[in-house]
Amino acid sequence: MVVTTGEQAKLRILCLHGYEQDSSIFRTKLRQHIAGLADVAEFVFVDAPNVLQPYDIDGMDNLKRAAAVRSGESLDRTIRGWYWLKSAAPEQVCGLETSVEFLASVLRDNGPFDGVLGFSQGKCLSNWPIDK
Repeated sequence: MVVTTGEQAKLRILCLHGYEQDSSIFRTKLRQHIAGLADVAEFVFVDAPNVLQPYDIDGMDNLKRAAAVRSGESLDRTIRGWYWLKSAAPEQVCGLETSVEFLASVLRDNGPFDGVLGFSQGKCLSNWPIDK
């Protein structure tokens, strides 16, 4: 027999932002959904552990990237990614191991979660097999 108090625990949803974003941007994008589901779900946002540099960001041409590196240019905000492509030929992916280790610690230290909501790179990581 199951005894209930009439109050059901909220679902805990881990939220993983996309490339060139952070948790505050993703939270802002989801604010209406969060408000609409506030009675049934708690959304837990985390930042990717990899801070991107100007030369890692899509859309910046090579001359701008090189100039940014030489000048020590910083961005107005911290831009993050779960991983980034260092080279397309041959393909070199950077930061993925760091992100997998980070997510394993999030699950261990802050879990359990009932689900994962990911956007873009965050969605890719939401399907990654992570040992808890």
